[in-house]
Amino acid sequence: MTLLTSVLIVDDEPAVRDLMARWASSLGLRARTAANADEALAALRCEHCDLAVIDVVMPGRDGLWLANEVQREHPHTAVVIATANADLVAEHARRRPIADLLVKPFRRERFTLAVDRGRQWHKDALEEVRWHAALSMEMRDRAASVSATVLDRSAAGEAEARVLAALAAERQPAVAAHGERVARYAQSVARELAAAGCFMPAVEVAARFHDIGKIAMPDALTMKPSPLTPGEMAIMRQHVEVGADILASTRTLRDAAPAVRASHEWFGGGGYPRKIAGAAIPLASRVIAVVDAFDAMTQDRAYRSRLDAADAMAELVRASPAQFDPAIVRTFLTVLGQQ
Repeated sequence: MTLLTSVLIVDDEPAVRDLMARWASSLGLRARTAANADEALAALRCEHCDLAVIDVVMPGRDGLWLANEVQREHPHTAVVIATANADLVAEHARRRPIADLLVKPFRRERFTLAVDRGRQWHKDALEEVRWHAALSMEMRDRAASVSATVLDRSAAGEAEARVLAALAAERQPAVAAHGERVARYAQSVARELAAAGCFMPAVEVAARFHDIGKIAMPDALTMKPSPLTPGEMAIMRQHVEVGADILASTRTLRDAAPAVRASHEWFGGGGYPRKIAGAAIPLASRVIAVVDAFDAMTQDRAYRSRLDAADAMAELVRASPAQFDPAIVRTFLTVLGQQ
């Protein structure tokens, strides 16, 4: 049974949209029509459609605006754009891939091909949803297992920090080593700030375990040889929340959870997971963000070579204040100059 069962035809010319609706019906699709963008969005809010065929030039809001809204509000609806000027669609297609482009005038055979491409796009979108759901479930299960292991082993007398460090070293040695280096940098910055009256409880623990959530990430993400898709990257970014939740579930490390949760926020507000900015980001998190980035830049990665320390420091300065707190960057540069 085909996954694609319904189509919305959006065109301000009655004869054109009625013709496409008849073609769609002959292909076994339930066809609905709209004369403009507002009608189309109202129709989609009332009833889902698997495919939307959208004309570009219409009174009021044009088809590219509508396509963007459909892809934002109904991400599993395949979009086919119909236009007499293909160049108009190029920029939109670069930002949000479409299922197909129909260049007017077109024949029934070409419309049928567009429907087939929409069917495949819709099928792939649904498979991606299932894949992401499976990854998310695995991530939650693994996080629960980590928390349970820490609880069990701490009840047997082991220190919770030692248990977490051992799990990280066993499952992702690179994450464990990175955490140790970041913790040393963070402690040095904390001592410098303490001399100026700024104290940060639990900064060393938060820095050491700022990426601990990565040990709960599915292997399909952490070991993927090719770049992550946007959906996979969104799941991978949840390691921040997962790590903070793991720490919050402990008795002795829970005070570090807020700093970990905000460790990937940007000073200018462009980070994640909450997009907070400036002084709303805990001071310890702002420190971790700077030293984490420095360590990452000065280590070799599979996709790039390391930067030398001078270039990494220049990058920290360049990315301030959008990403990093300039005051923390200055303090860290002072610390590096003392080494």
